[in-house]
Amino acid sequence: MLKTVSLSAYYGKIRALTNVSLHVKKGEFVSLIGSNGAGKTTLLNSIMGHISNKTGKIYFDEKEITNFNTEKIVSLGIGYVPEGRRIFTDMTVEENLEMGAFLIKNKSKIKENIKQIYEIFPVLKERKKQIAGMLSGGEQQMLAIGRALMLSPNILLMDEPSMGLAPKIITDLYNKLKVLKKSGITIFLVEQNAKIALKYSDRSYVLENGSIILQGKSSELLNDNELLRAYLGKEYKDKWER
Repeated sequence: MLKTVSLSAYYGKIRALTNVSLHVKKGEFVSLIGSNGAGKTTLLNSIMGHISNKTGKIYFDEKEITNFNTEKIVSLGIGYVPEGRRIFTDMTVEENLEMGAFLIKNKSKIKENIKQIYEIFPVLKERKKQIAGMLSGGEQQMLAIGRALMLSPNILLMDEPSMGLAPKIITDLYNKLKVLKKSGITIFLVEQNAKIALKYSDRSYVLENGSIILQGKSSELLNDNELLRAYLGKEYKDKWER
């Protein structure tokens, strides 16, 4: 469903990604893990058309989208949940969801999609008239996901969904992602929290200094602690053991 081929990306003359090739099959839950600054967000920004200074190829459903703009990419069926959620904090929960449906002209379809989001995230229905900035961190993350789901995407790209959340909230959130996967949505996310990403995903890639240095079944990588510690850095050791 999604594929990058020898993708490199640049900020000015600085190369942030180097020949990254990866793929996500329909129905998969794939994670990209790596330490802070490895280039994970740059990869998502490259796929979503936020970075134009790049080489290589990006494909979605076997169609090249390398140089498409963001609106075109979203219209093809790619949902995106950015790092830091970026919800509209002065709007209500329901208004945020409506903003996610900016490409839908049919009002009844918008209402139908909102109803489906509320079924997935009941807490959002309870808070639908509440100002989004007053939600907890976990609720804001669910709102960001719900907003991305409003266009009924075929694949959902997520950037650091666990950032700033308590362990129990992270587990609840990832259980929701399992539900989305079972409903037929393909998921590709980047995470610094490697342990949780490996626990829930089918396959994973490890990114270091802008390059893929390891890939495989998440269950196998999860049990190879020494290898992960070697690639993810010394500062990760204590976090992994907790």
